[in-house]
Amino acid sequence: MLASILPLNRWLLAVAAALAVALVALEGGGIEERTVEPLFPTFDGARAVRVHVAAPGGGAVTARRAEAGEPWRLEQLFGAEASPRIMDGFLARVGAMSNLDLVSEDPARLAEYELGEDAATRVTVSGQGAPTSSDSSDSAMPEGADGQPAAATEAMADFYVSAASPTAAFVRRAGEARVYRIPSLRVPPATPFTWFGRRALVPYENVQIRRVRAEGSALGGERVLSQSMERFGSFRSASEAEVSGERARDVLQRLRALFPVAVSGQRGPEAFPGEGVELSVTVERVTGGDLRLAFLRDEDGAWLARRSSDRLVLQCDPTVTEGLLEALRALPE
Repeated sequence: MLASILPLNRWLLAVAAALAVALVALEGGGIEERTVEPLFPTFDGARAVRVHVAAPGGGAVTARRAEAGEPWRLEQLFGAEASPRIMDGFLARVGAMSNLDLVSEDPARLAEYELGEDAATRVTVSGQGAPTSSDSSDSAMPEGADGQPAAATEAMADFYVSAASPTAAFVRRAGEARVYRIPSLRVPPATPFTWFGRRALVPYENVQIRRVRAEGSALGGERVLSQSMERFGSFRSASEAEVSGERARDVLQRLRALFPVAVSGQRGPEAFPGEGVELSVTVERVTGGDLRLAFLRDEDGAWLARRSSDRLVLQCDPTVTEGLLEALRALPE
């Protein structure tokens, strides 16, 4: 009885080993030993000065900076500053991509992984330096977002990417058919606002604000909220009437809750605030320096905001803006 079972067990073990080898071949690129190395061995995110993401549907994002270490600017958002956290994180993931998980070398299977040129998102990253050849795509780049000639660059990474799972992606280098599965990588969005450095229009804490002055047709007059320098948390109106701490904090918190939901344009070089303003708010800091906001409505009635600190025209959440108006109206004159 035992003698008949032992050959069967050996046969089952052999089948299991064969299946394991086949599984490795299918998911990991075969049993051939390969040297694991980065997909782009010379990539250095710190030197990157241009990132271009082009989706197959036509969307695109181009981020540039004048030189390494300078802020990233988004061409499609009128030179708005990109989030350094998002940019640095993405470049770090690109630099960490390796050839460890090779899943295919067959050009006929590119469609299976949605990595054809008409189906995948293409990413190109260029770094500071001289162009590598006269026909480089970056050697004839347009002017930067600030109107100055774009810096000379050299290609550092050029690849196609598609989704493999919610937390991983398939990647192939441009001009090649090898497909790699890259963990902890998602297809970068080709929507410019996703890369935008979305920050509060008024980035100050309550204790940093000395005075808020608001006026305009939307408000129906002028309102002032002043914080005592002798006792923080004590507030008065323009007529020196005492304002309750709860009402004052409501105004300040609503100011700090103003976040852009879109970049709608760029104001002209004329003096701030420009035409069509329905509400103006000046925020004075304890340490000095004013931040001025000008609110107006677009053709559809959406609230737009201009800041004295830059030339962007930002679309604001209408609920938050209307709430700020109501809080300002509630202040004593």
